[in-house]
Amino acid sequence: MVMSQHPPERLSDFARRVLRHEAESAGHADEPVAGFERVCRALHVKLAPLISSAGYHTVLARALRLAARDFPFLTGVSISSNGDCALSGLPAAFDTRDPGEVANALAAALAHFIWLLVIFIGENLGLRKVHEAWPEVPLDRVNPSSGAGK
Repeated sequence: MVMSQHPPERLSDFARRVLRHEAESAGHADEPVAGFERVCRALHVKLAPLISSAGYHTVLARALRLAARDFPFLTGVSISSNGDCALSGLPAAFDTRDPGEVANALAAALAHFIWLLVIFIGENLGLRKVHEAWPEVPLDRVNPSSGAGK
């Protein structure tokens, strides 16, 4: 299987919609970091029983590294192995950044996370678990062997 550098555009669109949904649900529509932290915790709840907390943190750390190729300021963000989704370095990474750039970086990290999940555990199970957290946000199916969209 040949894997592109980027997740399929459908996953990127879904990631942006989920982050916007979570930020708006929390009353922080203009704060993408708050939305990302909520998304991170919700995914941990759904996925840790399936892939373990350590597995979840490993996939999230890899997703952040992949997203950092396009958004180098993400390299300062790390995941603590304690807790459901303890991220450090977010304020420092985003302190001087445009909110739109921050939102794009976080959406890229989430899209990479979902794409890695699809690759590792399969589309049916991976997307089902992700979509269980946000059934009101539409999610298109993807095929990991078909390549990516960007």
